[in-house]
Amino acid sequence: MNRYKIVIPVLILLLAGCQKFMGLSKQQDAGFEPHVLDPHINQNAWQYLKYRSGLDTTNPNYKKDTIFKPMYDAIIYSGIDTNEYTKPDRTFIFLHNAAVLTLTTTAPKVPASTCYWGYYQVSSPLRGATSWNDYSPAQVKSWLQYLIIQGQYSFDNLSPIEVTVNTLLPPGTDTLNPQSIMVLEKINDSNAKIRINGFVGSYSYTDVRTAGILGTNGPIHVVDTYVIYRAQ
Repeated sequence: MNRYKIVIPVLILLLAGCQKFMGLSKQQDAGFEPHVLDPHINQNAWQYLKYRSGLDTTNPNYKKDTIFKPMYDAIIYSGIDTNEYTKPDRTFIFLHNAAVLTLTTTAPKVPASTCYWGYYQVSSPLRGATSWNDYSPAQVKSWLQYLIIQGQYSFDNLSPIEVTVNTLLPPGTDTLNPQSIMVLEKINDSNAKIRINGFVGSYSYTDVRTAGILGTNGPIHVVDTYVIYRAQ
């Protein structure tokens, strides 16, 4: 077969394509306008917690949206004053349901489980809890007090330099953390996250799952693992 019979038609097609392409006008800008999501929820922390716990019928998904229901149940069971979640100038650590009842053994988190019910085992022999009733109301209340920080801390005023903050847990309540403090920092990596109780060379920290939700009385940070006291 004469190879020129094959090459010539191909060249014709290429030239035709080039002519068509060269006749196109230059692509115009699409007028893209960047949009930053508004982190303000126009609710205080208590209203937002109930809204996402399946208790507020104004939430169109209230029957399915129960992301904070285990935390709400803990609040009611413990007897903590719910007004603590309405007071101003505070930072709130909210527990995603996975931080309460998902029993896992995922490394490098320590100890064996990353959720509260697995961390604080009960009964004999030891097992993971199945209800807040497995604990005393006082223990649960102390834990909830620790998750409320005095002052407002979020992306706008945190940095890679650690900040030690005071919580509502009365000093001396827990011998493992006699000062009832928490350490916060902003990790400037590709994800820009907030870390709780970090420590160089230790895996005993909690990276916030969803940070910077701005309630009317202070920022809310959502965690999906148990918050361990900082390694000393």
